[in-house]
Amino acid sequence: MKWAASTFACAIIVLTLATGAHSQTQEQRSASRQSMRELDWNTYVDKVQGAWLGKMIGVTFGAPWEFQYQNTPIGFDIDDWPLSATRMQEYRKRARNKPDEWLPIVKETENQQVHILHNFILESEKEHPSFGIPDNDDIYINLLFLYCLRRYGIDVDPVTVAHEWDKKIRQVWHANDAGLANIRKGILPPDSGNPRYNLHADDIDFQIEADIFGMISPGMPQVSNRYGDRMGHIMNYGDGVYGGMFIAAMYTQAFFAKDVREVVENGLKAIPTQSLYAQTIHDVIQWHDQYPNDWLKTWHLVQAKWGEVDHCPDGYKQPFNIDAKLNGAYVVMGLLYGEGDWYKTMNYATRAGQDADCNPANAAGILGTLIGAHAIPAKYTEPVHNTYWNKTLAGLPDSYEVDVLAEDTAQVGLKVLLANGGEVVTKSGTLVMRIPVQDAVAPANLEQVKWDGDKPVF
Repeated sequence: MKWAASTFACAIIVLTLATGAHSQTQEQRSASRQSMRELDWNTYVDKVQGAWLGKMIGVTFGAPWEFQYQNTPIGFDIDDWPLSATRMQEYRKRARNKPDEWLPIVKETENQQVHILHNFILESEKEHPSFGIPDNDDIYINLLFLYCLRRYGIDVDPVTVAHEWDKKIRQVWHANDAGLANIRKGILPPDSGNPRYNLHADDIDFQIEADIFGMISPGMPQVSNRYGDRMGHIMNYGDGVYGGMFIAAMYTQAFFAKDVREVVENGLKAIPTQSLYAQTIHDVIQWHDQYPNDWLKTWHLVQAKWGEVDHCPDGYKQPFNIDAKLNGAYVVMGLLYGEGDWYKTMNYATRAGQDADCNPANAAGILGTLIGAHAIPAKYTEPVHNTYWNKTLAGLPDSYEVDVLAEDTAQVGLKVLLANGGEVVTKSGTLVMRIPVQDAVAPANLEQVKWDGDKPVF
Protein backbone atom coordinates (compact mmCIF):
# COMPACT_ATOMS: atom_id res chain seq x y z
CA MET A 1 0.00 0.00 0.00
CA LYS A 2 2.87 2.35 0.72
CA TRP A 3 4.30 1.61 -2.72
CA ALA A 4 0.96 2.35 -4.37
CA ALA A 5 0.61 5.65 -2.53
CA SER A 6 4.10 6.75 -3.51
CA THR A 7 3.49 5.76 -7.10
CA PHE A 8 0.31 7.81 -7.18
CA ALA A 9 2.17 10.81 -5.80
CA CYS A 10 4.81 10.41 -8.50
CA ALA A 11 2.08 10.32 -11.16
CA ILE A 12 0.67 13.60 -9.89
CA ILE A 13 4.12 15.15 -9.98
CA VAL A 14 4.89 13.98 -13.51
CA LEU A 15 1.51 15.16 -14.81
CA THR A 16 1.95 18.54 -13.16
CA LEU A 17 5.43 19.00 -14.55
CA ALA A 18 4.29 18.00 -18.03
CA THR A 19 1.25 20.26 -18.13
CA GLY A 20 2.60 23.24 -16.21
CA ALA A 21 6.12 23.63 -17.52
CA HIS A 22 5.26 26.58 -19.79
CA SER A 23 2.70 28.31 -17.58
CA GLN A 24 5.27 30.91 -16.41
CA THR A 25 7.81 33.02 -18.23
CA GLN A 26 11.48 32.39 -17.61
CA GLU A 27 11.66 35.63 -15.62
CA GLN A 28 8.73 34.56 -13.44
CA ARG A 29 10.28 31.18 -12.82
CA SER A 30 13.59 32.74 -11.90
CA ALA A 31 11.90 35.15 -9.50
CA SER A 32 9.91 32.36 -7.88
CA ARG A 33 13.02 30.24 -7.35
CA GLN A 34 14.59 33.01 -5.31
CA SER A 35 11.76 32.80 -2.78
CA MET A 36 11.43 29.03 -2.51
CA ARG A 37 12.45 26.58 0.19
CA GLU A 38 13.07 22.93 -0.59
CA LEU A 39 11.80 19.83 1.16
CA ASP A 40 12.43 16.41 -0.31
CA TRP A 41 9.47 14.07 -0.54
CA ASN A 42 10.78 11.42 1.84
CA THR A 43 11.50 14.01 4.53
CA TYR A 44 8.05 15.50 4.10
CA VAL A 45 6.37 12.12 4.51
CA ASP A 46 8.55 11.32 7.54
CA LYS A 47 7.57 14.61 9.18
CA VAL A 48 3.88 14.08 8.43
CA GLN A 49 4.13 10.60 9.92
CA GLY A 50 5.85 12.19 12.93
CA ALA A 51 2.91 14.58 13.21
CA TRP A 52 0.36 11.78 13.24
CA LEU A 53 2.38 9.59 15.59
CA GLY A 54 3.05 12.50 17.93
CA LYS A 55 -0.62 13.43 17.98
CA MET A 56 -1.66 9.84 18.68
CA ILE A 57 1.01 9.11 21.28
CA GLY A 58 0.48 12.43 23.04
CA VAL A 59 -3.28 12.06 23.35
CA THR A 60 -2.95 8.48 24.62
CA PHE A 61 -0.22 9.49 27.10
CA GLY A 62 -2.46 12.18 28.57
CA ALA A 63 -5.86 10.49 28.30
CA PRO A 64 -5.92 8.90 31.79
CA TRP A 65 -5.37 12.36 33.31
CA GLU A 66 -7.94 14.32 31.29
CA PHE A 67 -9.66 16.87 33.57
CA GLN A 68 -8.64 14.91 36.64
CA TYR A 69 -6.64 17.92 37.87
CA GLN A 70 -8.46 21.26 37.64
CA ASN A 71 -7.04 24.56 38.91
CA THR A 72 -3.94 22.66 39.95
CA PRO A 73 -0.99 21.05 38.21
CA ILE A 74 -0.39 17.33 38.64
CA GLY A 75 2.02 17.08 41.54
CA PHE A 76 4.33 14.37 40.18
CA ASP A 77 6.07 13.32 36.97
CA ILE A 78 4.13 10.84 34.85
CA ASP A 79 6.31 7.81 34.17
CA ASP A 80 3.89 5.32 32.60
CA TRP A 81 1.25 5.35 29.87
CA PRO A 82 -1.61 3.15 28.64
CA LEU A 83 0.36 1.33 25.94
CA SER A 84 3.27 0.27 28.12
CA ALA A 85 3.76 -3.36 29.08
CA THR A 86 2.42 -2.63 32.58
CA ARG A 87 -0.66 -0.71 31.36
CA MET A 88 -0.28 1.77 34.25
CA GLN A 89 -0.93 -0.92 36.87
CA GLU A 90 0.94 0.98 39.60
CA TYR A 91 -1.06 4.17 39.04
CA ARG A 92 -4.28 2.16 39.01
CA LYS A 93 -3.41 0.66 42.37
CA ARG A 94 -2.51 4.04 43.86
CA ALA A 95 -5.54 5.90 42.49
CA ARG A 96 -7.81 7.41 45.13
CA ASN A 97 -10.80 7.35 42.79
CA LYS A 98 -12.58 4.27 41.49
CA PRO A 99 -13.74 3.40 37.96
CA ASP A 100 -16.87 5.39 37.03
CA GLU A 101 -16.15 7.81 39.88
CA TRP A 102 -15.68 11.45 38.82
CA LEU A 103 -13.76 13.20 41.61
CA PRO A 104 -11.24 15.61 40.07
CA ILE A 105 -8.52 17.12 42.23
CA VAL A 106 -9.20 20.87 42.49
CA LYS A 107 -6.76 21.90 45.25
CA GLU A 108 -3.00 22.11 44.87
CA THR A 109 -2.58 20.80 48.42
CA GLU A 110 -4.03 17.48 47.19
CA ASN A 111 -2.24 17.19 43.86
CA GLN A 112 0.12 14.45 45.01
CA GLN A 113 -2.85 12.10 45.03
CA VAL A 114 -3.40 9.93 41.97
CA HIS A 115 -6.73 10.37 40.19
CA ILE A 116 -7.08 8.80 36.77
CA LEU A 117 -9.72 7.85 34.22
CA HIS A 118 -9.67 4.12 34.85
CA ASN A 119 -12.16 3.33 32.12
CA PHE A 120 -10.01 4.70 29.32
CA ILE A 121 -7.27 2.23 30.24
CA LEU A 122 -9.67 -0.64 30.94
CA GLU A 123 -11.60 -0.20 27.69
CA SER A 124 -8.49 0.08 25.53
CA GLU A 125 -7.00 -2.96 27.28
CA LYS A 126 -10.18 -4.95 26.67
CA GLU A 127 -10.81 -3.86 23.08
CA HIS A 128 -7.21 -3.89 21.83
CA PRO A 129 -5.09 -5.82 24.32
CA SER A 130 -2.04 -6.19 22.11
CA PHE A 131 -1.42 -2.92 20.28
CA GLY A 132 -2.69 0.24 18.66
CA ILE A 133 -3.90 3.76 19.49
CA PRO A 134 -7.42 3.84 21.00
CA ASP A 135 -10.14 5.96 19.40
CA ASN A 136 -10.03 9.63 20.44
CA ASP A 137 -11.77 12.79 19.23
CA ASP A 138 -8.43 14.60 18.87
CA ILE A 139 -7.66 12.10 16.11
CA TYR A 140 -10.97 11.30 14.48
CA ILE A 141 -12.03 14.85 13.67
CA ASN A 142 -8.65 15.35 11.96
CA LEU A 143 -9.35 12.11 10.08
CA LEU A 144 -12.77 13.36 9.02
CA PHE A 145 -11.28 16.62 7.72
CA LEU A 146 -8.74 14.56 5.76
CA TYR A 147 -11.51 12.35 4.38
CA CYS A 148 -13.33 15.44 3.09
CA LEU A 149 -10.17 16.89 1.54
CA ARG A 150 -9.53 13.63 -0.29
CA ARG A 151 -13.12 12.98 -1.39
CA TYR A 152 -14.20 16.51 -2.37
CA GLY A 153 -10.85 18.14 -3.13
CA ILE A 154 -8.62 20.67 -1.42
CA ASP A 155 -11.14 23.48 -1.93
CA VAL A 156 -13.94 21.63 -0.13
CA ASP A 157 -16.36 24.08 1.46
CA PRO A 158 -17.34 23.97 5.15
CA VAL A 159 -21.00 23.28 4.42
CA THR A 160 -20.02 20.08 2.61
CA VAL A 161 -17.84 19.15 5.58
CA ALA A 162 -20.74 19.93 7.92
CA HIS A 163 -22.97 17.46 6.07
CA GLU A 164 -20.26 14.80 6.45
CA TRP A 165 -20.16 15.56 10.18
CA ASP A 166 -23.89 14.94 10.29
CA LYS A 167 -23.55 11.58 8.56
CA LYS A 168 -20.44 10.22 10.21
CA ILE A 169 -19.93 11.50 13.77
CA ARG A 170 -21.35 9.34 16.53
CA GLN A 171 -20.06 11.35 19.51
CA VAL A 172 -18.37 14.70 20.18
CA TRP A 173 -18.35 17.22 23.01
CA HIS A 174 -18.57 20.95 23.81
CA ALA A 175 -18.10 23.26 20.79
CA ASN A 176 -18.08 20.31 18.39
CA ASP A 177 -21.27 18.96 19.93
CA ALA A 178 -22.97 22.36 19.87
CA GLY A 179 -21.84 22.92 16.28
CA LEU A 180 -23.07 19.49 15.23
CA ALA A 181 -26.42 20.09 16.95
CA ASN A 182 -26.72 23.34 15.03
CA ILE A 183 -25.92 21.59 11.76
CA ARG A 184 -28.63 19.03 12.44
CA LYS A 185 -31.08 21.89 13.05
CA GLY A 186 -30.13 23.52 9.74
CA ILE A 187 -27.83 26.17 11.23
CA LEU A 188 -24.82 25.74 8.96
CA PRO A 189 -21.28 27.19 8.99
CA PRO A 190 -20.24 29.81 9.80
CA ASP A 191 -23.34 30.34 11.98
CA SER A 192 -22.93 26.90 13.59
CA GLY A 193 -19.87 28.20 15.47
CA ASN A 194 -21.14 31.71 16.11
CA PRO A 195 -21.82 32.55 19.78
CA ARG A 196 -25.36 33.60 18.84
CA TYR A 197 -26.01 29.89 18.43
CA ASN A 198 -23.00 28.26 20.11
CA LEU A 199 -22.08 29.20 23.69
CA HIS A 200 -18.95 27.05 23.43
CA ALA A 201 -17.41 29.36 20.81
CA ASP A 202 -14.21 29.97 22.82
CA ASP A 203 -13.73 26.31 23.75
CA ILE A 204 -10.75 24.20 22.77
CA ASP A 205 -12.33 22.17 19.99
CA PHE A 206 -10.87 23.56 16.76
CA GLN A 207 -7.51 23.80 18.50
CA ILE A 208 -7.39 20.03 18.96
CA GLU A 209 -8.41 19.16 15.40
CA ALA A 210 -6.70 21.79 13.22
CA ASP A 211 -3.45 19.80 13.05
CA ILE A 212 -4.29 18.42 9.61
CA PHE A 213 -4.32 21.90 8.06
CA GLY A 214 -0.73 22.47 9.16
CA MET A 215 0.36 19.04 7.93
CA ILE A 216 -0.90 19.77 4.40
CA SER A 217 0.58 23.30 4.32
CA PRO A 218 4.31 22.81 4.97
CA GLY A 219 5.94 26.21 5.41
CA MET A 220 2.74 27.95 4.27
CA PRO A 221 0.95 29.53 7.26
CA GLN A 222 -1.14 31.79 5.04
CA VAL A 223 -2.60 28.67 3.46
CA SER A 224 -3.27 27.01 6.82
CA ASN A 225 -4.98 30.21 7.98
CA ARG A 226 -7.34 30.13 5.02
CA TYR A 227 -8.35 26.62 5.99
CA GLY A 228 -8.66 27.72 9.60
CA ASP A 229 -10.99 30.57 8.72
CA ARG A 230 -13.25 28.29 6.70
CA MET A 231 -13.26 25.18 8.86
CA GLY A 232 -12.82 26.71 12.31
CA HIS A 233 -16.21 28.37 12.16
CA ILE A 234 -17.98 25.04 11.90
CA MET A 235 -17.74 24.83 15.69
CA ASN A 236 -15.88 27.90 17.01
CA TYR A 237 -15.51 31.67 16.78
CA GLY A 238 -12.94 34.27 17.86
CA ASP A 239 -10.30 32.85 20.20
CA GLY A 240 -11.68 29.38 19.55
CA VAL A 241 -10.78 29.78 15.89
CA TYR A 242 -7.49 31.54 16.64
CA GLY A 243 -6.41 28.57 18.75
CA GLY A 244 -6.75 26.30 15.73
CA MET A 245 -4.99 28.79 13.47
CA PHE A 246 -2.11 29.04 15.94
CA ILE A 247 -1.72 25.28 16.27
CA ALA A 248 -1.88 24.72 12.50
CA ALA A 249 0.62 27.53 11.90
CA MET A 250 3.06 25.92 14.35
CA TYR A 251 2.84 22.72 12.32
CA THR A 252 3.64 24.66 9.14
CA GLN A 253 6.71 26.12 10.83
CA ALA A 254 7.90 22.79 12.20
CA PHE A 255 8.75 21.58 8.69
CA PHE A 256 11.63 24.08 8.48
CA ALA A 257 12.31 25.52 11.95
CA LYS A 258 15.53 24.82 13.83
CA ASP A 259 13.90 24.56 17.28
CA VAL A 260 10.62 24.79 19.18
CA ARG A 261 11.12 28.45 20.09
CA GLU A 262 11.13 29.38 16.40
CA VAL A 263 8.04 27.24 15.87
CA VAL A 264 6.12 29.01 18.64
CA GLU A 265 7.18 32.56 17.79
CA ASN A 266 6.50 32.23 14.07
CA GLY A 267 3.25 30.38 14.64
CA LEU A 268 1.99 33.16 16.88
CA LYS A 269 2.27 35.64 14.01
CA ALA A 270 -0.69 33.90 12.38
CA ILE A 271 -3.24 35.37 14.81
CA PRO A 272 -4.05 38.98 15.76
CA THR A 273 -1.71 40.37 18.41
CA GLN A 274 -4.60 42.17 20.10
CA SER A 275 -6.60 38.97 20.58
CA LEU A 276 -6.82 37.59 24.09
CA TYR A 277 -5.44 34.31 22.77
CA ALA A 278 -2.27 35.97 21.46
CA GLN A 279 -1.87 37.89 24.71
CA THR A 280 -2.02 34.63 26.65
CA ILE A 281 0.73 33.04 24.55
CA HIS A 282 2.88 36.20 24.71
CA ASP A 283 2.65 35.96 28.49
CA VAL A 284 3.82 32.34 28.47
CA ILE A 285 6.81 33.20 26.27
CA GLN A 286 7.74 36.12 28.50
CA TRP A 287 7.41 34.13 31.72
CA HIS A 288 9.38 31.25 30.24
CA ASP A 289 12.18 33.70 29.49
CA GLN A 290 12.06 35.01 33.06
CA TYR A 291 11.85 31.55 34.67
CA PRO A 292 13.43 29.15 32.14
CA ASN A 293 14.05 26.46 34.77
CA ASP A 294 10.80 26.78 36.72
CA TRP A 295 7.76 25.62 34.79
CA LEU A 296 5.63 25.65 37.94
CA LYS A 297 6.30 29.37 38.43
CA THR A 298 5.01 29.98 34.92
CA TRP A 299 2.04 27.70 35.59
CA HIS A 300 1.07 29.78 38.63
CA LEU A 301 1.42 33.05 36.72
CA VAL A 302 -0.77 31.69 33.92
CA GLN A 303 -3.32 30.46 36.43
CA ALA A 304 -3.47 33.80 38.24
CA LYS A 305 -4.11 35.78 35.06
CA TRP A 306 -5.94 33.39 32.76
CA GLY A 307 -7.09 30.45 34.86
CA GLU A 308 -10.54 31.88 35.61
CA VAL A 309 -11.24 32.96 32.03
CA ASP A 310 -13.72 30.34 30.83
CA HIS A 311 -17.16 31.30 29.57
CA CYS A 312 -18.14 27.78 28.58
CA PRO A 313 -21.53 26.93 30.16
CA ASP A 314 -19.87 23.99 31.91
CA GLY A 315 -16.81 25.90 33.07
CA TYR A 316 -17.98 29.37 34.06
CA LYS A 317 -17.00 30.00 37.69
CA GLN A 318 -16.02 26.32 38.00
CA PRO A 319 -12.59 24.69 38.43
CA PHE A 320 -13.19 22.99 35.06
CA ASN A 321 -11.64 25.01 32.22
CA ILE A 322 -11.87 24.01 28.56
CA ASP A 323 -11.11 27.48 27.18
CA ALA A 324 -8.79 27.46 24.16
CA LYS A 325 -6.51 30.17 25.58
CA LEU A 326 -5.61 28.47 28.86
CA ASN A 327 -5.10 25.07 27.28
CA GLY A 328 -3.13 26.66 24.43
CA ALA A 329 -0.85 28.13 27.10
CA TYR A 330 -0.25 24.61 28.39
CA VAL A 331 0.65 23.39 24.90
CA VAL A 332 3.27 26.14 24.62
CA MET A 333 4.58 25.43 28.11
CA GLY A 334 5.08 21.81 27.09
CA LEU A 335 6.98 22.85 23.97
CA LEU A 336 9.17 25.53 25.57
CA TYR A 337 9.98 23.76 28.82
CA GLY A 338 10.29 20.44 27.00
CA GLU A 339 13.17 21.92 24.98
CA GLY A 340 12.77 19.39 22.20
CA ASP A 341 12.86 16.38 24.52
CA TRP A 342 10.04 13.95 23.75
CA TYR A 343 9.19 12.82 27.28
CA LYS A 344 9.60 16.24 28.90
CA THR A 345 7.31 17.84 26.32
CA MET A 346 4.49 15.38 26.96
CA ASN A 347 5.08 15.33 30.71
CA TYR A 348 4.86 19.11 31.19
CA ALA A 349 1.91 19.54 28.81
CA THR A 350 0.04 16.80 30.71
CA ARG A 351 1.02 17.88 34.21
CA ALA A 352 -0.38 21.36 33.57
CA GLY A 353 -3.80 19.76 34.05
CA GLN A 354 -7.26 20.58 32.69
CA ASP A 355 -7.58 19.10 29.16
CA ALA A 356 -4.57 16.94 29.81
CA ASP A 357 -4.86 14.70 26.76
CA CYS A 358 -5.49 17.38 24.12
CA ASN A 359 -2.54 19.51 25.20
CA PRO A 360 0.20 16.85 25.00
CA ALA A 361 -1.42 15.70 21.73
CA ASN A 362 -0.89 19.12 20.14
CA ALA A 363 2.57 19.53 21.66
CA ALA A 364 3.80 16.07 20.65
CA GLY A 365 2.27 16.37 17.17
CA ILE A 366 4.18 19.61 16.57
CA LEU A 367 7.38 18.16 18.01
CA GLY A 368 6.91 15.01 15.91
CA THR A 369 6.74 17.22 12.82
CA LEU A 370 9.90 19.05 13.84
CA ILE A 371 12.00 15.92 14.43
CA GLY A 372 10.29 13.42 12.10
CA ALA A 373 8.86 9.98 12.83
CA HIS A 374 12.28 8.37 12.69
CA ALA A 375 13.42 10.35 15.75
CA ILE A 376 10.49 9.57 18.06
CA PRO A 377 11.70 7.21 20.82
CA ALA A 378 10.94 3.57 20.09
CA LYS A 379 9.54 3.23 23.63
CA TYR A 380 6.50 5.10 22.36
CA THR A 381 6.29 4.12 18.70
CA GLU A 382 6.68 0.35 19.05
CA PRO A 383 3.47 -0.27 21.08
CA VAL A 384 1.52 1.64 18.44
CA HIS A 385 2.28 -1.08 15.90
CA ASN A 386 1.44 1.37 13.12
CA THR A 387 -2.27 1.21 14.03
CA TYR A 388 -5.07 3.57 15.01
CA TRP A 389 -8.48 2.12 15.93
CA ASN A 390 -11.63 3.95 14.82
CA LYS A 391 -15.01 3.30 16.44
CA THR A 392 -16.63 6.76 16.29
CA LEU A 393 -16.70 7.68 12.59
CA ALA A 394 -19.45 5.77 10.80
CA GLY A 395 -18.69 4.51 7.31
CA LEU A 396 -14.91 4.85 7.63
CA PRO A 397 -12.33 2.08 8.22
CA ASP A 398 -12.22 0.37 11.60
CA SER A 399 -8.47 0.87 11.66
CA TYR A 400 -5.78 2.96 9.97
CA GLU A 401 -2.15 2.18 9.22
CA VAL A 402 -0.23 5.23 10.35
CA ASP A 403 2.38 5.11 7.59
CA VAL A 404 -0.32 4.88 4.90
CA LEU A 405 -2.22 7.68 6.64
CA ALA A 406 0.93 9.80 6.40
CA GLU A 407 1.26 9.05 2.67
CA ASP A 408 -2.40 9.94 2.08
CA THR A 409 -1.94 13.20 3.98
CA ALA A 410 1.24 14.03 2.07
CA GLN A 411 -0.54 13.50 -1.25
CA VAL A 412 -3.13 16.08 -0.22
CA GLY A 413 -0.27 18.36 0.87
CA LEU A 414 1.27 18.00 -2.57
CA LYS A 415 -1.94 19.15 -4.21
CA VAL A 416 -2.13 22.09 -1.82
CA LEU A 417 1.45 23.02 -2.63
CA LEU A 418 0.92 22.95 -6.38
CA ALA A 419 -2.27 25.00 -6.04
CA ASN A 420 -0.39 27.69 -4.10
CA GLY A 421 2.61 28.48 -6.25
CA GLY A 422 4.80 25.52 -5.36
CA GLU A 423 6.81 23.29 -7.67
CA VAL A 424 8.14 19.76 -7.74
CA VAL A 425 11.51 18.85 -9.25
CA THR A 426 13.87 15.91 -9.18
CA LYS A 427 17.41 16.11 -7.86
CA SER A 428 19.70 13.10 -8.08
CA GLY A 429 16.68 10.88 -8.51
CA THR A 430 14.91 12.33 -5.47
CA LEU A 431 11.61 14.19 -5.61
CA VAL A 432 11.93 17.66 -4.11
CA MET A 433 9.09 20.01 -3.20
CA ARG A 434 9.82 23.69 -3.82
CA ILE A 435 7.70 25.64 -1.37
CA PRO A 436 7.06 29.39 -1.59
CA VAL A 437 8.43 31.29 1.40
CA GLN A 438 5.44 32.58 3.37
CA ASP A 439 5.40 34.77 6.43
CA ALA A 440 2.44 34.25 8.68
CA VAL A 441 -0.18 36.96 8.25
CA ALA A 442 -2.86 37.39 10.91
CA PRO A 443 -6.49 37.97 9.93
CA ALA A 444 -7.03 41.68 9.27
CA ASN A 445 -10.18 41.99 11.35
CA LEU A 446 -10.23 41.04 15.01
CA GLU A 447 -12.94 38.54 15.90
CA GLN A 448 -13.40 38.55 19.67
CA VAL A 449 -16.41 37.41 21.67
CA LYS A 450 -17.45 39.86 24.37
CA TRP A 451 -18.95 38.15 27.39
CA ASP A 452 -21.16 39.19 30.25
CA GLY A 453 -20.54 36.30 32.57
CA ASP A 454 -21.38 33.22 30.58
CA LYS A 455 -23.51 35.07 28.03
CA PRO A 456 -22.15 36.66 24.83
CA VAL A 457 -22.83 40.34 24.25
CA PHE A 458 -23.79 41.50 20.74
